[in-house]
Amino acid sequence: MTNSTSVTEALERNLSQRFRERLCAFGARRLGDPALAEDLAQEVLSRVTEALRGGRIDDLNALPGFVFQTATNFCLHHYRSRGREDRALARMAGMESGRTDPGPLDLLLTEEARGEVRAALAELKPEERDLLRRIYFDEEPSEDTARKLRVTLGALRVRKFRALERLAALLGNRRSRNVEPPSGTLL
Repeated sequence: MTNSTSVTEALERNLSQRFRERLCAFGARRLGDPALAEDLAQEVLSRVTEALRGGRIDDLNALPGFVFQTATNFCLHHYRSRGREDRALARMAGMESGRTDPGPLDLLLTEEARGEVRAALAELKPEERDLLRRIYFDEEPSEDTARKLRVTLGALRVRKFRALERLAALLGNRRSRNVEPPSGTLL
């Protein structure tokens, strides 16, 4: 075993000890959610370990900078994903962002879109519908939902992703079935 390999292995062993608590504090300040902060710490430590094993960190004195830049990137990715998710949910509900005084057509379209969303939700499995209700309607914190459902936070995220994916597919199917060709068009 070379000296560089033994140094890398020693760093890997001490990585969690050295950075986990600081990463959790970093994540809690930036994400405002202790469960997400734990996820951040785990993901960052995993990525840094991979980088060490892959020899992508040349200067070990720069390790703290690499760790916290990776954590910053995780936070930025979280906020981008959350923004996309919020915009998608707003579109599904038929809401236009930034508009405070909807006109009659907007109200009609919004009600129609809500009806479509309700119908698609009714087609989901009860456990998927319950999960989405807890997260989006009740605004239950992720750690509470995971604890009540007796799953890990990672499993909860996977279930949420799959339920949203299925809901989107159902909405897409509903809209494609409801679209009528303009009159006078040959099929």
